[in-house]
Amino acid sequence: MEERLQKVLARIYGISRRRAEEWIMQGEVCVNGVVAQIGCKIDGKRDVVTMGSKRLSPKFLSAQRIPEVWMFYKPKGVACTHDDPFTPRTLNDFIPKSLKRKWMFVGRLDKESEGLLLLTNDGAFANKVVHPSSGIKKTYRIHVDSPFDASLIPSLKQGLQCQGEYLFFKEVRVVNSRKIDVTLSQGKKREIRRLLAAFNYDVLKLKRWKVGHLILDKQLTPGQSKRLSSREINLIFGTK
Repeated sequence: MEERLQKVLARIYGISRRRAEEWIMQGEVCVNGVVAQIGCKIDGKRDVVTMGSKRLSPKFLSAQRIPEVWMFYKPKGVACTHDDPFTPRTLNDFIPKSLKRKWMFVGRLDKESEGLLLLTNDGAFANKVVHPSSGIKKTYRIHVDSPFDASLIPSLKQGLQCQGEYLFFKEVRVVNSRKIDVTLSQGKKREIRRLLAAFNYDVLKLKRWKVGHLILDKQLTPGQSKRLSSREINLIFGTK
């Protein structure tokens, strides 16, 4: 059976299709001795596919990996990276055994933030979640260093330009005088910290507790994870 090359690479390497397409565009993949092009189709049992000088075995190309999605409570102080010799604690220290071979995180949290992070071996799922067309909102509980002025909510939702990027909050809800819930519909680097700093607030604690309609399991403690059911995965996309 023929499949698009980028789909096969995404499945067997546990990467997004976009990343697989980048490999193809960089000329790193050949099919039957010819440099592959975006959109070409292969039969894993018949065609010869090479990555650089390495041939991928037909068994490897035809393997149908079982997609998995995990909810992970990322602790503060852990970097969102597979491995980094300059960072003592990375996600690699916490990955469930069944994901060890090929995995990715979905939706970065900065090192000083904590909370709900999705882990998966399914590149198509990861791409669907992060793509802007999905419209998936993410909600964070923020502790600030001084009493929050609720009159600033319209300005925070309107947003502003910061270092060439337009930053804004989709929703803001006051929890108490020093805690707010912030919902984002985009994912720019350190967006919450940068926007609140522009209004003279320092973030003391930042915890993501909701992605779509999926809520961080209260039974999980930092560093723990659980595999999601189909019903829970559907909550990410707003369905049940």
